[in-house]
Amino acid sequence: MFYNDPLTISAEVWTKLLADREVTTEPDLDILKIVYESKNHEIRASEIASKLNIIHHGPINLQISRFSKRIIHKTGVQPPLRKDGTPRWWHVPFLGYEKAGRFPWIMRPELIIAFEEVFGRNDSELVYSGEITIEDTPALSEGAVNQVFVNRYERNRRARSISIAHYGSRCVICGFDFEKVYGPIGKDKIHIHHLIPLSGIQQEYEVDPIRDLCPVCPNCHLIIHSKREPFTIEEVRKMISMSFNSQ
Repeated sequence: MFYNDPLTISAEVWTKLLADREVTTEPDLDILKIVYESKNHEIRASEIASKLNIIHHGPINLQISRFSKRIIHKTGVQPPLRKDGTPRWWHVPFLGYEKAGRFPWIMRPELIIAFEEVFGRNDSELVYSGEITIEDTPALSEGAVNQVFVNRYERNRRARSISIAHYGSRCVICGFDFEKVYGPIGKDKIHIHHLIPLSGIQQEYEVDPIRDLCPVCPNCHLIIHSKREPFTIEEVRKMISMSFNSQ
């Protein structure tokens, strides 16, 4: 069961809230840092407690409840509510779901962007370019996990958010919308395609989020980079159109 998500706090507002020590205290930051550094920014309160050497997750829930109340007081937004009308306080900074009686927390996308803006990005969260040249790679035996066949380029999160704000988070090629299909967990889940491949630039450059970037789904992104000279957006759209017309 995934919880409905009526809350709307922008990344810009989260950035100000994180920098305000009357709203976001050091104990709040300790918890947020653990959530941010967890795989997919997802973790349970009991796991956070363990990392902080706390015996029970009750103090974690209480800390997040207090943090969320300060957020709501500062912003004046409506907190997410249970069916009985009471606030679901943990749902202010996190998305989440219920599974087998457990409740994983997932840091909101806007909060992730704000956290990185204020504290910098975890290098483990670098986004990969996806530009894979299969022909140039040796065969791998099953189970090999250490060899990576992509070049790593640092992506600017703010540029990504500006691109999504302009184009939306639907694929500009096929129209796939993660949030529409998967619900709140799919919000802003989309690949960002560089129209000018970073591998061809080989240096830092100032990205124009609207001119240089566009959102594409993983399937279309894979097709774009399925040859050495990437297909254009229009070429992949034409492939889809021709495929449907031939059926």
